[in-house]
Amino acid sequence: MRSTSSAAARRRRADMLARRRQKAAVSARERILTTADRLFYSHGIQAVGVQWVLDESQVTRVTLYRHFASKDDLVLAYLERRSQQAKAAVQALLDKYPGDPRGALHAWAVAFAADGVIDEYRGCTFVNAAAEYGEPGHPVRLMAIAQRQWVNETTQALLREDGHPDPVTASRTLLALRTGYVFSAGLEEDAGWAEQFVAAYDRVVDAR
Repeated sequence: MRSTSSAAARRRRADMLARRRQKAAVSARERILTTADRLFYSHGIQAVGVQWVLDESQVTRVTLYRHFASKDDLVLAYLERRSQQAKAAVQALLDKYPGDPRGALHAWAVAFAADGVIDEYRGCTFVNAAAEYGEPGHPVRLMAIAQRQWVNETTQALLREDGHPDPVTASRTLLALRTGYVFSAGLEEDAGWAEQFVAAYDRVVDAR
């Protein structure tokens, strides 16, 4: 598998790519959204005020509220954007393994851990967002739950197709491994996290 770099290097690379996307944005809406994406993920949603987004995206307050009725609407758009990007990337990967669920599961794990495949250098986008909203029924928390359910259900379907004896438990175990890995990779500078994650992932998939 592709080698991974330190958490600091991943952070620098992700920030560079996010700023590049921000500069490439043509429409005001896209500029606001790419700016919010970078700021919300790197600094935390509650730490980023509307004025910061305005200053970085170089739009007026009227323009921002023309596209997003409130900050919560902007947060939901940010999460929806990341959700759709993740789903498209996973589907493109799975399409390369028709009739081979075991190969698809392994490739998904490798892609998840490979440098540059995800920009999540400080933990899971959706877990981080949910942690900032304590109200159980808040739309942000519900969106985070829905994203994790999609990961779990997609994994479970592949495990079932592969003939795993307990796809429900295994899919939850793999989701826990993914969550643990993305936070560990963002905190720890020690080498080996990616390889250990993929090996543990494969053991769960292959358990019979």
